[in-house]
Amino acid sequence: GKDYLAGGIYAGWYALNLRGDNRDGLARRSVEDLTEFFLTGRNNATAAFGKMTDIIENSTQYLTKEDAVAMARFIKSLPPKDPAKKPFKEDKTVARQLWKGDDGKTGAAVYLDSCAPCHKTDGSGYKRFFPELRGNPVVMSEDPVSLIHITLMGQTLPGLKAAPSSITMPPFGWRLDDRQIADVVTFIRSSWGNNASAATVEEVRKMRANKAFFPDPRIFGDSNVDKLLNRQY
Repeated sequence: GKDYLAGGIYAGWYALNLRGDNRDGLARRSVEDLTEFFLTGRNNATAAFGKMTDIIENSTQYLTKEDAVAMARFIKSLPPKDPAKKPFKEDKTVARQLWKGDDGKTGAAVYLDSCAPCHKTDGSGYKRFFPELRGNPVVMSEDPVSLIHITLMGQTLPGLKAAPSSITMPPFGWRLDDRQIADVVTFIRSSWGNNASAATVEEVRKMRANKAFFPDPRIFGDSNVDKLLNRQY
């Protein structure tokens, strides 16, 4: 059916739509892109994170090239769940604003301070290292949970057999409050042509308070060291 491999929430992350949908699916990814991702956990546009790091590290990096290609071809054979979705179209307005130092859009100042050094002001990232945010299906998915999750806790994609360099995104839950995280996630989801729905403060608050993902609040640290040292748990 059309919902097969079409994505959804799993263990605090949004499992990507693997079908051929525009925007939140894999219409813009080639067989070569997917093959490289299975074997190395990265490609020109993205890098694995969330539960997918476990799959890459413990499973797909050991595939033969032929099996990785076969998997990629199968995924690329899946028709879109919603053929009416329009293709992503880049909008350079925000990139021009940031380049000129205009951080007036809500969340822009936080993005410049915390995200732009790795993901750039145009959201293009760095090939095979820091994921592209511009036009990224994860960014444009119907639920912002993955972006909230990784912004709070960060993550490391370890070095793999075919890609020995690790990739780390630092956590920001220790110094950004719920409003700042909601604002920067919304900024990312609404910039460069992404046009995805906003993240809310309540969604961030619920994620931060979820003990299934963050059992000890000390994982976030505190920008006030004295406060952190005096806190009891």
